[in-house]
Amino acid sequence: MDKVRLAIFGMNQGARIGRRAVLNPACDLVAVAGFGQQAEDAAVEFGAPLFADYNDLLAQVPVEAVAIALPNQLHLPATKACLDAGVKYLLLEKPIAATPEDGQAIIDMCNEACATLLIGHHRRSANLFLALKEFLASGRLGDIVSVQSTFGICKNPGYWDDEWRQVPSGGPLLVNAIHDIDDLNNVLDMTPTRVYAAKRNTIRGNQAEDSCSALIEFAEGPTATYFLSDGTPSPWNYDLLAHADERMCWEDGQDSMHIFGTKGSIGFPSMTFYTYPDEEHWGWFKPLVHEQFEVELNDPMQSEVDHFFNLCLGIETVPRCTGEQGLKTLKMVNAIIESADTHQVVEVS
Repeated sequence: MDKVRLAIFGMNQGARIGRRAVLNPACDLVAVAGFGQQAEDAAVEFGAPLFADYNDLLAQVPVEAVAIALPNQLHLPATKACLDAGVKYLLLEKPIAATPEDGQAIIDMCNEACATLLIGHHRRSANLFLALKEFLASGRLGDIVSVQSTFGICKNPGYWDDEWRQVPSGGPLLVNAIHDIDDLNNVLDMTPTRVYAAKRNTIRGNQAEDSCSALIEFAEGPTATYFLSDGTPSPWNYDLLAHADERMCWEDGQDSMHIFGTKGSIGFPSMTFYTYPDEEHWGWFKPLVHEQFEVELNDPMQSEVDHFFNLCLGIETVPRCTGEQGLKTLKMVNAIIESADTHQVVEVS
């Protein structure tokens, strides 16, 4: 097929996907599903019919691919509805589902239907992360010992006024940490085994956490530490530093992740590598040398959407984030939440 008949469910994040989809020459955006003024405006923008119920859309409009950008608890029923309607290509926004059980059910359904599933962890399509993985594969860092990752940011006043954001399911662990934990999985490609975490709600006093610190162990040896807060003015988060979101005021010259190895360390996203020049000039009494790698920034979501169309057309065959990889990330975030709630070390299943 030269054109892919695409539908989009959900016109919040779905509208951002749609604006990129229509830039791809393979896209035929035939319908959208959603309700409210935002959905109505997006439907007009895309020149596509709007359905309040995605089941009606699937019954009335033939589609080959669907981007699902609905609330997490709707991912499973929406996936089932698409597969029942014969859809073979799914772009499912992160996280894969509301629960690991739902996530596994989605994977099983897609496998049974021989459908291609791409999970929308769009940072995996960022040139910065692709360059970082290539650098780590070169061996110049040596064996990875540990990773430090930070998401410190201050969201807009009024952001937390919505009641759903004031309860644990609407807190930054499920909304924001899901990105950073997937980054760890993407970069390390290792097996998480145990998590210990502590969370607080001292900034806003809501039921939802407003900060969290976590220690993660991996079977292959490395450890990772992670700090998260959405109520702390700070430049140390990937979105600001990597110019990853067009809606944000960007920062430069800082890092949100540090990876420590036996031969050197690298700061990210600045891509600054620190090491000693040779064995004769090694140790803390010798000066470190550093090298900064230039990476051309791209729009990761555009790259992800283009990758999705390539999957639909058979140009590519392996999703950059499979259902299994998305499920692994969800399980890690759930382990962090369980540990913080119980004040116990939690084994990652």
